[in-house]
Amino acid sequence: MTGSATGASAPPHPGPREPAVSPGRLASLDAFRGFDILTMVFVNAIAGMAGIPFILRHAPATMDAYTLTDLVFPGFLFIVGVSIPLALARRIAARQPVRSLAGHLILRTLALLFLGVIQVNHERFSAAATGMSGDLWYFLAYAAVFAIWASVPRDAGPARKTLISGSKIAAAVLLVVLVVIFRGQGPDGAVTWLRHSWWGILGMIGWTYLAGSLVYIACRGNRVFLAAGIGFTAALYIGSRHGALDFLGPFNRFLEHGAGSIFGSHTSVVLAGILAGTLFLPGSEVRKPGARLRFLSVMGAVLLLAGYLLRPLHGFSKIAGTESWALASAGICTLALALFYAVLDVAGWKRAASFLIPAGRNPLLAYLLPDQIGYALLLLGGLLHLDLWRVLWPFAEKGGLAGMLNAAVVTALVLLITALCTRAGFILRL
Repeated sequence: MTGSATGASAPPHPGPREPAVSPGRLASLDAFRGFDILTMVFVNAIAGMAGIPFILRHAPATMDAYTLTDLVFPGFLFIVGVSIPLALARRIAARQPVRSLAGHLILRTLALLFLGVIQVNHERFSAAATGMSGDLWYFLAYAAVFAIWASVPRDAGPARKTLISGSKIAAAVLLVVLVVIFRGQGPDGAVTWLRHSWWGILGMIGWTYLAGSLVYIACRGNRVFLAAGIGFTAALYIGSRHGALDFLGPFNRFLEHGAGSIFGSHTSVVLAGILAGTLFLPGSEVRKPGARLRFLSVMGAVLLLAGYLLRPLHGFSKIAGTESWALASAGICTLALALFYAVLDVAGWKRAASFLIPAGRNPLLAYLLPDQIGYALLLLGGLLHLDLWRVLWPFAEKGGLAGMLNAAVVTALVLLITALCTRAGFILRL
């Protein structure tokens, strides 16, 4: 996720040594990302259903606990962190100028913030004020996003590249028009334009991605400083809970969740991922699989222990983004990465996770597909005067085991479509 050239100074290297070659893909990272996507799609599908086990629901904000569902978001953050050293190493190996590297970070952050804002405004959408239904607006907006951020295959010929470029320009114009005409209506009845609210999942990932990348570059990938950064960001959240960041009033209101949450506890999970990711750089002195597994195991255990030791301060709460939840989640994610790495990259059992790899390599598509499928069914059903939504979700209202099996089928459908698109070369890249 996330270079020396004429007119720009050489950027800091991403680890203890500048990598001589670009790091290859980690099957374990793709599979872990794919597993997190699979879990996200499934728990989102069963959200609101009756008869769902507690472990598959978000723990209430007032409850000192976390569930499997509460680990999905920190899983995203941790994986973003692991990817940062690998992505920056490739760019630095290609000798990208500092300005180009900074521009990439900023543009990617802005793209994530933009997509997050679009998503959080769904509940506010006013069909009367906008002049079209919300289903049509969001279907067209997501279709435009798919076209704009679809990667161009390396083997594409001139004619195909021209066609793709034309579709991207048309999609960008469409998206601008949609954004201009958007109108939302809040509880007070006031009709307004897009509002950032809490930025959404993608927006929060964008903020923490930027923060983590800047810390990584500033400390030149030094693991001691990265570990200290995890402690500092956790302390930042603690301080924010006790008024230490009140002087950032306007900025806190702008962020909605506050600087202590986004740049504190949430960023601590990203930094934990970055620390783990430095192990897989070609220039890392921790090269042997056994040494990497020992490092990850100790690191995961320490983070998990730190989370439980800090639990008396503010308890475990995903909703509040507490430091104990963040550190414990980061510890669990680190141990999970170690398990995936041991099984897939060390033992070589990559086929066991082959169904997860496409979603791991095309996560943005897999993330947005469930909503787009829903909008398409609602629009097509309206044209045919059929309830196609109920065809896909016959047991949504029933919930329980039947509802969960229904959600599992829908999740499998999303993974299948993602795999077919990935195989065809249709991959979304910000």
